[in-house]
Amino acid sequence: MDGPSHLLSLKVMRVSRPSLASAWQPFYSSSPSFSAHSTASIMSLQGNTPLSGHPKTLRDFTQATELLTLPASFGAIQLGETFSSCLCVNNEAQVDVESVKMTVEMQTVTAKVLLAEFGGPDCRLSVADTLEHVIHHEIKELGQHVLACTVSYRLPPSVRISAQNQSEDSADPTLQSFRKFYKFVVANPLSVKTKVHTTRSPSAILDINQRDKVFLEVHIQNMTQEPIWFERMIFESVDGWEAQDANKVSGGREEDGLFSASMELMHPQDMRQYIYVLKPSTLTLEPPIYTPGTSIPLGRLDLSWRSSYGEPGRLLTSMLSRRIPLPSSTPKPNQPASALPPYLKRTVVASTPGSTTPSRPNSPGPGSRPGSPFKNRPASMGPARVQSPPPATQLNPLPALDVNLLVTDMDRNAIRVQHPFNVRMTLTVSTSIPFEKRHYNRVVTLAVQSIEPQGKVLPIAPPVQLTTSEPFTRIASPGMPTPTQSPTSTAFSSPVVQQRVLTSSPRQNTVELGPYNTQVLLPLPLSHAALPCNNISYCGPSAIILDPVQLVDAEGQDAGPIPQRKVHAVQEFDLTYMALRPGFTTFGGLRILLIEDKFVGVIPGMEDEVQTQQGQTAQVIKEWEVTGEVWVSSQ
Repeated sequence: MDGPSHLLSLKVMRVSRPSLASAWQPFYSSSPSFSAHSTASIMSLQGNTPLSGHPKTLRDFTQATELLTLPASFGAIQLGETFSSCLCVNNEAQVDVESVKMTVEMQTVTAKVLLAEFGGPDCRLSVADTLEHVIHHEIKELGQHVLACTVSYRLPPSVRISAQNQSEDSADPTLQSFRKFYKFVVANPLSVKTKVHTTRSPSAILDINQRDKVFLEVHIQNMTQEPIWFERMIFESVDGWEAQDANKVSGGREEDGLFSASMELMHPQDMRQYIYVLKPSTLTLEPPIYTPGTSIPLGRLDLSWRSSYGEPGRLLTSMLSRRIPLPSSTPKPNQPASALPPYLKRTVVASTPGSTTPSRPNSPGPGSRPGSPFKNRPASMGPARVQSPPPATQLNPLPALDVNLLVTDMDRNAIRVQHPFNVRMTLTVSTSIPFEKRHYNRVVTLAVQSIEPQGKVLPIAPPVQLTTSEPFTRIASPGMPTPTQSPTSTAFSSPVVQQRVLTSSPRQNTVELGPYNTQVLLPLPLSHAALPCNNISYCGPSAIILDPVQLVDAEGQDAGPIPQRKVHAVQEFDLTYMALRPGFTTFGGLRILLIEDKFVGVIPGMEDEVQTQQGQTAQVIKEWEVTGEVWVSSQ
């Protein structure tokens, strides 16, 4: 017998939840029978006692009925939804068909996934029989999707093979197959945008618990045409980071969030803003250093929701990261336009050594005036000036010292007006030991100097002994009273002399280091980086010399020149301040000075190398304009 092109047919239907059918019905407010019928309906909005003149059911508001209706079209498929489809293979021939097999695949731009494979050599479809199967697939990609269905079967012996029923397998001409493709586009249900913020306040930057925190701001917008109900929103941080959900309601239960209960419903085009606080799992004294332009992964956002009729949706975002900005280059200012016209401008010609460029184009040269009495006058030759040799350059400069400051202890609740308070700080010093200095220990002496804004008239105070822990360190001030003199010395009796010495005198204090008789000048405690602060005053000497610290690389003494490891040293010191006015204020401009830098030999008999020169000014390593922000109580 002759048959159609194929004995089997394939139908694919999308499985989706039904919706409520809408039909207009009259609203009877004064009929007892209709009111009783509306009250008994499953869509009733009231109890057994009807309210006169008020709607009785949901139908009176939205024209919805108790009937359910299936979607008339394929509809839209969103990212994160579960695509469900029913596939039906029907036998439309008048004979039985054997070896019915079906393969279903989901194809995207980047992947091909096998969803189902049912039937086989033992599957037999009788006349008008149907082979059905429901598939489910979670949509995880955007863009074009193709549902590829392949059906294969064997022709019965009574069916003659025609030109339309050519088999793909030449060895078995009875094996028939056909394929169908169903294309659809997946849209994005949510728009997720992020911003990354870091700590900027001075008090947070110098706090080890607040310095490395990252604030992740997330904006979520509903891009669908229906409202969605959020069931879960969790931020999953990567290894090395700890995430804190800052969207919790203060004083509520742990599971209560800012957008909980009725606020979990998000209407179309609505936008929500969430914040998550991330901090490293391991805290270090030194801040981490990132290369500009790199991206630091932070984590993913796991979202779960349901649509208006309960369809589930789940979305796991791509890796959210923090990008380290590149250093901004300062553009050169544009030169102002000249007011002269081009023909009046002089052309500047680059002169070469030994050539003479006339100031005017038509001026005669020096040899064009033969009658000049000054033509044959010999040039005056002065005594040759002896040039000083250029300074010797250091072929292998020492690695720079890197210092970091942390505020480790401060009782903020005890800060009151006219009461001193102490601030404990930790100074971390790090550097690398060169390979040629591997048998030396680097010993540095640092000083902490309190700084004031440039141009400020410092208060009149008696000279104070510079605090130090070394017995051989002493302070000498040329032309100024020594610390052993009486505070009532006549050297500071004149206010003019006091102001000259404290603000504009070029003379500086000197630190004399006993074992090497090296004098180091201290800069004035004034800086452009310091911020003016009139609410809190520093109590204590202008500079405090810290104990010498040794930077030792014990593991690198026998290692090669590359790589060089960093060595660290930690010092703690206390500073005392006094609040003068109540309110919120900043305080604490500080400067770290390098007093002495030397290399001490580890092997007996090796001579020490002192890097500090005689009469050299102490090197400013780093400055902080503010070291703290506090609230001063009036009581």
